[in-house]
Amino acid sequence: MRLAKMIGAAGYCSRRQASRLIDAGRVEVNDNIAQHLTFVAPSDKIRVDGKQIDVFSEKHYVVYHKPVGIDCNLNVEDPSSLCHVIPTSLPRVFPIGRLDKDSSGLLLLTNDGELTNRLLHPAFKQAKCYEVIVKPNFHNCRTNNLTLNTAFVSKMNQPLMIKGKQTTACEIKLLDELSFNITLTQGLNRQIRRMCSNLGFYVTHLKRISLANITLSELAVGDFRSLNTDEIAGLIALTNRA
Repeated sequence: MRLAKMIGAAGYCSRRQASRLIDAGRVEVNDNIAQHLTFVAPSDKIRVDGKQIDVFSEKHYVVYHKPVGIDCNLNVEDPSSLCHVIPTSLPRVFPIGRLDKDSSGLLLLTNDGELTNRLLHPAFKQAKCYEVIVKPNFHNCRTNNLTLNTAFVSKMNQPLMIKGKQTTACEIKLLDELSFNITLTQGLNRQIRRMCSNLGFYVTHLKRISLANITLSELAVGDFRSLNTDEIAGLIALTNRA
């Protein structure tokens, strides 16, 4: 397999970042500076910045019910970092996407870099479903716009620019006067909160309940579980990976 692709598949970094590392002469294969045309096999020794990486390690896929207050970064110097709660029995895994620190719910972690890149790529449009509770802001209180209705649903599907990117249509199911489920195929920065704020509502509760074919189900807050064989096969099928 081509070296950059292998480093990406190992989850060390993206394939594009791996190419930059190779360009910078920071990657070695069998103690020699690697080139872009370098192919690697299981017997090869690969180092990045002098540190060996195991690109042929067994793949792991784990669901975590993230509580509010945990940050999805992997910075060991941050006491709220996700890295401090990942079980030591697991190999190096990383989250597929992010959940805001003040949001909770399903977070998928893996060391399968290729699957991660495919799930996060906009072309695959993997569905993410969230449970949302809101309250009206000051302006809505003054205008007596206090509850959710069909007009809210319609307006949530109107395009909104978020950091230079436009939101696309979503699926919304009203649950009661101040709560709803929303399914997105995007992952823009604080997208749901910004969409609600644009319509005069604060988000007080945001919980991801599913990602692609994986559901949170009855997993307790703060707990981890490994994906079963069917779930892994489903993820791979959804990303068209043989």
